Amino acid sequence: MQVDMHIHTVESDGTCTAEEIIERALKNGVRAVAITDHDTVAGVESGKRAADKKGMEYIPGIEISCNSDNLEVHVLGYYLNLKDEKFLLEIDELEKARENRNRKIIEKFKKIGIIIDIEELKKLAPGNIISRLHFANYLLKEGIVSSKEEAFIRYLGKNGIAYEPKENFPPERAVRMITENGGFVSLAHPFLITSNEEILNKLIANLKKYGLDALEAQYSSFSKTQVKMVKRLAKKYDLAVTGGSDFHGVNRLGVDIGDAGLEYSQLETIKEKLKIKREENL
Repeated sequence: MQVDMHIHTVESDGTCTAEEIIERALKNGVRAVAITDHDTVAGVESGKRAADKKGMEYIPGIEISCNSDNLEVHVLGYYLNLKDEKFLLEIDELEKARENRNRKIIEKFKKIGIIIDIEELKKLAPGNIISRLHFANYLLKEGIVSSKEEAFIRYLGKNGIAYEPKENFPPERAVRMITENGGFVSLAHPFLITSNEEILNKLIANLKKYGLDALEAQYSSFSKTQVKMVKRLAKKYDLAVTGGSDFHGVNRLGVDIGDAGLEYSQLETIKEKLKIKREENL
């Protein structure tokens, strides 16, 4: 695809630097990219510098992890204004909440006799964020589990011994903060939230009230049927469509930059919709 709007770097749970992302995107024939790290914009500026050097079109982005009625909901934000102090303060809150959650996970491991060496854990997370995936990699490295899948099943997934739910951060708040920042908002991979269309409809209808602009339809793990279903939902609610690979480097095997995303004409539609939205909010 010509445009990949869902990519992670070492600043969250990816394994490539922003510079490596740009090089790989160019190699794969991608024309425009968005770096969308989880709950941080730490890699956005370095991505922009690397893209500018190579003449690649670049979209500053983020993926905010939220929860709603026991569902894990991810919200993508694009064309962010990184000079917006209010927005950056809210991102700081997200990072602090993640750090607090990680401390609780470490305590739960300690209670079952597994001591997490924080310094060794940090070595596996060179960027701004320590995620459950980094804990899984740590358990694998220490020989506590035989695979990352086992780490999530036994310890880190919702039914795991060391699972700790996220602090409450509703998707409505994420949509509103990106909208107030002047950005473009998309609901990430809807069918990874739930396969229940009734629940999805309610969620989408509600988030549109807060400024939701699009649904991520063209996603790397979606079947053709799922892509069509998300596009149908987007049309129903008069929303645009975004798309991306959700590339994580070696932390997500079998997915490469440009494996999913948009044609450039679809990105032009998004830019036009964003222009109208900003004018309306003046």
